[in-house]
Amino acid sequence: MYWKIFSVVLASMIKTLFAPTIGFAAGLSFTVTFVATAIGAILGFVLFYFLFDKISNFYYKNRKKEMTVQRIKRARWVVTMRQKYPIWLFVFMLPVTSIPVMAVIVRRFFHHNKPVFALSIFVVIMFALVGCLIFSPIQYL
Repeated sequence: MYWKIFSVVLASMIKTLFAPTIGFAAGLSFTVTFVATAIGAILGFVLFYFLFDKISNFYYKNRKKEMTVQRIKRARWVVTMRQKYPIWLFVFMLPVTSIPVMAVIVRRFFHHNKPVFALSIFVVIMFALVGCLIFSPIQYL
């Protein structure tokens, strides 16, 4: 039973929305599947959020900071996206992609805004609940 829960936790660290299918197919109950999915999603988000910070600090430490045309265009695009779209839109749309992508984007572009981290954790838990509600009929097959 513990291996089943562990596999749900590992799957939800990458893709939260579809991880409950593993739990329901393995015969776990709704509450156990939801708790395992939520814990795995939170662990995955926190792990990739802080791991990206360490990797980017290591990568950018020895790099020259030249302003090229490509970097200027990318910086302008980021500023335009931040001004044009609200933060909550990014946070609610990112779990559809995957947890590592969400964590990297939130860390890269919204690390200065502290409530975004808490909002991201809340959204990840909500996506775990939505995934469990959508795929719960699998346990009755």
